[in-house]
Amino acid sequence: MSFYLVDKLISDFDETISERDTIRLLVRAAAEKRNTEKAEILEAWQETVEWYTAEHARICDRWFNSPQGDTSNTIIDFLKAFEPLEMRSIARVMGQRFLAGLRREELWELGRQVKKREDVKECLSTMRNAGVTVEILSANWSQALLEGAMEGLCDSVVTNCLLFDKNGCSTGEIQLSVVSAHDKWEHFRAHQLQTGKTAYVGDSISDLPAIVEADVGILVGENQVCLRAIDRFQIPMQRITHSSNLSFNLRMGNTKHEPILYADSWETVNYLLKQT
Repeated sequence: MSFYLVDKLISDFDETISERDTIRLLVRAAAEKRNTEKAEILEAWQETVEWYTAEHARICDRWFNSPQGDTSNTIIDFLKAFEPLEMRSIARVMGQRFLAGLRREELWELGRQVKKREDVKECLSTMRNAGVTVEILSANWSQALLEGAMEGLCDSVVTNCLLFDKNGCSTGEIQLSVVSAHDKWEHFRAHQLQTGKTAYVGDSISDLPAIVEADVGILVGENQVCLRAIDRFQIPMQRITHSSNLSFNLRMGNTKHEPILYADSWETVNYLLKQT
């Protein structure tokens, strides 16, 4: 008989469950709906992406190039430095109406087409069948897209929502609930208290506080900014593969395995969380 070591799994979506970030899919789908403006919209979007990437890199460089021995700043301070950029970015997206013109059913269908990482479906389906609650916690801009992508694979989706007009078309405005690493962390901490042992799976810097806080915190993917942040702030991490010999304290009934776990695949995530 197999059982899982946690009662709940909370996971990020973009580049944790999906192979690639899905924001570009949203923008391209909206641009296709506004046929005569398509080229203009996509050009403006590319400019926004380049601006955001440059600003993000500037913040990273400032922090990563600071003296390694400086302990006056923490990972939380580092993550807070990105919050103004995230809000300016969202304001720019809404101001230019990049996501206007989409219907819920189109977003749902777009989500169903999203390619997932290998073994995600098998892992989440097996966990849910074993009684583990699965929740998606994401800073994505469309709940309908995530619900379409995760149909039958999770119990709930917590993310941001596009707003719709009386004709059922998205206005380009976004109802915000999950924007920053702090938002994810606060949601995770609040819900962790309501469950038993909880695992958190993510791939980026916005997931780090929740990964560190979780009973089992798991990093997936090859996000270089995240790996540099782990090194810069000396966060203990243990790399795990499917063939690793596991002897975690959690298996012995303790509540926390101190290093975060760096899994090479969702097959390994399943292996980490399941005991035979």
